[in-house]
Amino acid sequence: MMKRQQLGLILRLLTAIVLLTVLILIIDRDALIATFLSVDIPLYTLGFVLFIGTILTWTLRWHLLMRAAGEVISYGKSLVTLTISMFFSMFLPTVVGTDLGRVYELGRDSSYRKSKLISSVLLDRLMGLMTISLMALIGLVVGSQFAGNQGVNLTVIGTLVVLFGGWVLVFNKRAEKMIFGILDQLPFVKRFSPQLHKVYTVLDELYRQPRLLAQAGSVSIVNSLCTILATLLAARSIGVEISPLYFFIFMPIIWIIMTIPISVSGLGVREGAFIFFFSQVGVTNSDAIAISLLYYSYNVIVGIIGGLLLLYTSVTQTRAQPQP
Repeated sequence: MMKRQQLGLILRLLTAIVLLTVLILIIDRDALIATFLSVDIPLYTLGFVLFIGTILTWTLRWHLLMRAAGEVISYGKSLVTLTISMFFSMFLPTVVGTDLGRVYELGRDSSYRKSKLISSVLLDRLMGLMTISLMALIGLVVGSQFAGNQGVNLTVIGTLVVLFGGWVLVFNKRAEKMIFGILDQLPFVKRFSPQLHKVYTVLDELYRQPRLLAQAGSVSIVNSLCTILATLLAARSIGVEISPLYFFIFMPIIWIIMTIPISVSGLGVREGAFIFFFSQVGVTNSDAIAISLLYYSYNVIVGIIGGLLLLYTSVTQTRAQPQP
């Protein structure tokens, strides 16, 4: 009988295929091919360099949280682990892949405690989402010419309210007792209750360190800037010349949409979101998909490097094990 995880993967893969097929059918395919053939290689390469900046700053933010949680880990080890997690994200929902990949890869080493790994990854993810949401809000404030679109306004403001409201709620002692009081009574959660309490304890300890949050938050801002500018250069490489401000407004919302784990590697979902938002400012559907796929190609390149690193570390660990 097929396992639930395998079924879920197949369903997400089918979702990605269906979404991409529908999108390809409704756009000008000849125009899409012509767009890819016209890519400005220097601009595309510069975009990839900035994407590497995204990986380096993402690593630094997570590294700071890991060290604050009491784990002894080098920046290099953190970078290799995050790069390998990008490989996992190619076959799983984007957020799930990178987060599970980090926990899995470091979890193979018994010297790292799972509760601290999971806590650092969760806080890293939350800080990243809040930073990009703030950037979208700033973009809306600065870009008064786009403030008339109530749908975008409400999406950005609503996301911020949910994220910051959740932040306050999660780290409130009364709310903690109430939430765990409910969770501890649920049959399918009860057996994991001790582990959940450990994870929350570490999260709370990290939250009580203002200096850490300020450092990680500053790195997070640079991280988001690198990602937005990488996407902007991918657009410029195919001749899309809209205001950079739109990337600061749209990209955070697209990233948040991509956290919905309904397709493999966000395929189809990401492209649909690019079309929905960028078509509102005059970008053709084929160009919007091209920007999305060019940005995704950065992820694929890093993911392939991560796969090679995973193979190397696996072989190295196997050779290091004592022979029977």
